[in-house]
Amino acid sequence: MEDHLAQLRPLPRIFFLLVLVCGIALPATKLQAQPAARQMFPWQSYLYFRPGTTIHGRVEGNSNPLPGYRVSLYVTYAGGLHGSRVADATESDAQGRFTLHYRTPLGLAPHLKPLLFLVAEDGPRMLVSAIGEPHRRWQHFVVNERTTVATALAFAQFVHGREIRGNEYGMLNAAHMVANMANSYTGGASDILLNEPNGSDTSTYPSFNSLANVVAGCIASAANCTALFEATTPTGGAAPHNVLQAMANVARYPAYPNYPDNADDPLFLLSLASPVFQPALQERPTNWLLFIKFTGGFYSEQDHTNLINGPGNIAFDKRGYAWILDNYVPQAPDEIACTGQRLLKFTPWGQRYPGSPYFGGGLSGAGFGITFDPRGHIWVGNFGFESPSCADGTIPANPLKKIPAPHNSVSLFHQSGVPLSPFSGFTRGNISWPQGTVSDRKGNIWVANCGNDSVTLIPRGNPALARNIPLPGGGTEPDSDSPLLKPFALAVDPQGRAWVTGNKAQQIYILSDDGSVETVDSSAVTVSWPMGISGDSRGNMWVSSSDAINIPCIDPLDPQGGGNPSIIFYPAGGGKPQQFANVGGLTIPWGSAVDGDDSLWVFNFGSTPLEDVDDDYEWPETGLSHFCGAGQCPPGKALGDAISPDTGYTSDALDRITGGGVDPSGNVWLLNNWRKDGPLFYDINPGSNSFVIIPGAAAPVKTPLIGPPRSFH
Repeated sequence: MEDHLAQLRPLPRIFFLLVLVCGIALPATKLQAQPAARQMFPWQSYLYFRPGTTIHGRVEGNSNPLPGYRVSLYVTYAGGLHGSRVADATESDAQGRFTLHYRTPLGLAPHLKPLLFLVAEDGPRMLVSAIGEPHRRWQHFVVNERTTVATALAFAQFVHGREIRGNEYGMLNAAHMVANMANSYTGGASDILLNEPNGSDTSTYPSFNSLANVVAGCIASAANCTALFEATTPTGGAAPHNVLQAMANVARYPAYPNYPDNADDPLFLLSLASPVFQPALQERPTNWLLFIKFTGGFYSEQDHTNLINGPGNIAFDKRGYAWILDNYVPQAPDEIACTGQRLLKFTPWGQRYPGSPYFGGGLSGAGFGITFDPRGHIWVGNFGFESPSCADGTIPANPLKKIPAPHNSVSLFHQSGVPLSPFSGFTRGNISWPQGTVSDRKGNIWVANCGNDSVTLIPRGNPALARNIPLPGGGTEPDSDSPLLKPFALAVDPQGRAWVTGNKAQQIYILSDDGSVETVDSSAVTVSWPMGISGDSRGNMWVSSSDAINIPCIDPLDPQGGGNPSIIFYPAGGGKPQQFANVGGLTIPWGSAVDGDDSLWVFNFGSTPLEDVDDDYEWPETGLSHFCGAGQCPPGKALGDAISPDTGYTSDALDRITGGGVDPSGNVWLLNNWRKDGPLFYDINPGSNSFVIIPGAAAPVKTPLIGPPRSFH
């Protein structure tokens, strides 16, 4: 009771105390949690509510009504200090039906957003449905296996034993993410899973059904519940005590050893016990993550009407809304694609934001550079991606469409989507083929100039003061315009210094805002065609050593041999770096992201070869790699150990990934920059038209990411 009073406004709190002490009568209803429901939260007693809403629903399992289940309505406050509380409880009737009542608590502080959950229990059996923020136009709800899986995955990072609690934006966004998987009104799969670009195009929908069948097996037999709890117990960790926690653990610990032997995967075996939801997986996957694919609509085929073509990198705003840059103008794969001129914004659950895409401001084939500054403005590096035919005069010049593409600017946008830079962008500071573009916490903007082996510093975000910092040893090859160093990606450490990967130099540099440059000692490791770089909360740096990618920057695509991909750890303070090669499913490591636990997620640009293949070549599935970082490691793991299996977390929803990130809900976003067969179409249109969201897989991160990542711990 004291916990609840602490969340009330001062005057209502005093009035509430008078009610308790003096027994003043109120028209509000006093609801006492039923004894069975109170077992979830022993400290829960009474809640006082304003007049509110009646909630009707039905409990179903194995496609049948479930009578005699204790159905509880839980309320939790997004961003609050405490977990869920029981607002009302009842028992399902012979047809599985129930009626519950919700009334908003008197004096609820305005910053607290209530989220409601329906929980149906009978011994170890449990079904759950997240119904979101309260409103008066609710319909009839169904609580079943599909709603349980959707709730568990979306809220995976917020399930703590018998409680659901977490940061405000992450919790609110997770409530919407549930609807990407299940329809809480019908209990069926969502339109997102049923239709393109998911549906029959990927294994995502069958994977979801298999997870629902795991829960169905538990509903059919309590013995299966026990097996589920055993199967979802993390190594060295505590066993879950309820189905919600068990299924949340599926997202947090998604892989089992000895792939592809079905007998070694207890979840797969459980999914066969009561396979009521079809289509389902017929053999075990490499992992149990759910890869939900988005194109901006219910389509997969690429053509000029698409929203996206070649998404390269991503930045999240404070609320978790995703801003994605785009390499090319949308076209069919066999049509010439000139430079992209759009900036895309999506909701935290993957829908196109109204008014997006945004144009102007100098946008020109943005590549890998996108960042928020401390003011909430968005900066984009305009690399100038385009088909060679757009640059060599085959396509008639058109300055309004940026044909040929400029490669010499950055763009600035207000968070409303209004461009703040001119049509030509900001060009001071000798910007040339810019790639990585990041802000530090002072508001300085750092731009990696792949085209002239330098970095542009825009002090405090003032483009009039932009200055160029050359990297040592820069220049061009003899008898060629090809740069010698090719600075590519940037990350800022806690001291405000910018770390830069030299892709062609195969070196790492550190720049300070006074213009000084240090070449990092990498003599203890082998840096081979490095790409992305990410820092953790302590100032350690992780570099993706691709061993395969010589960035096409002025010069054309020039793939390298590949075959020895690795990640390299540079400790804060200048200690000896460590290298971890050919582990965790690394193939062509490109970008990366550090989550709220300081663990590392690496995004693979598909597989080699990148040349000398034909239309009959069968491209392998792309994998996502996950590694133990400098934070708390899983039991038995140490720094640099792979958490993902040797295959990586593979999915047929993934193409060639360049960038990605982790949002406040713990969702991992992956950008399908090129199609798997993109190398065959490099001179025309290699771009892919999609991105993928994996619900609940990573420890949430405070956004926007400016400097080192910040967790919610």
